[in-house]
Amino acid sequence: MTAILRRLSPRRVLVMVFIAAFTFSAALPASDAPRQLEWDDLMPADWDLLEQLNELRGGPEGAIEDGSPEADAVMRRFVTAGQSAPVIPELDGQRVKIPGFVVPLDFEGKGLREFLLVPYFGACIHVPPPPANQVVYVKTAKSHELGELYDPVWVTGTLRTQAHLNDVGNAGYTLEAVAIEPYK
Repeated sequence: MTAILRRLSPRRVLVMVFIAAFTFSAALPASDAPRQLEWDDLMPADWDLLEQLNELRGGPEGAIEDGSPEADAVMRRFVTAGQSAPVIPELDGQRVKIPGFVVPLDFEGKGLREFLLVPYFGACIHVPPPPANQVVYVKTAKSHELGELYDPVWVTGTLRTQAHLNDVGNAGYTLEAVAIEPYK
């Protein structure tokens, strides 16, 4: 091998080293850094919540009086439609990092093992709840102590397009969390 390298010009050796290095680096696994998501990334591009609401109302121009039987019926249909909001199948199995607010579900002492992650403070407590594709059910292998409920967090883990039904709010996604940290 050494004899062969001596017969090659320095330029050819350099080209061979470059090709070998490129080939080797292409064979290495991609960075294990999680994909950072925003809440809009969880909704299909062709799905529009406001358009869906306007369809349920009979159009944007129709005024419905709050508290009327018509408004209550539209609200029930809207909440029902939101519970089956479409998710993005391509996100299944991806390692992600997403910010949000915690809605506790299961305490273990002062720690938390299960919660809903939502895009804004107070979601799932007020009516209507966010659509299912804007709620992420988070479960952790170990208990996590929370700061204040109104403090946002980053959650990192593996995202699944697995729904989780709950009295507090239905989630269109499940996140198997490996890290929960304050949002900065």
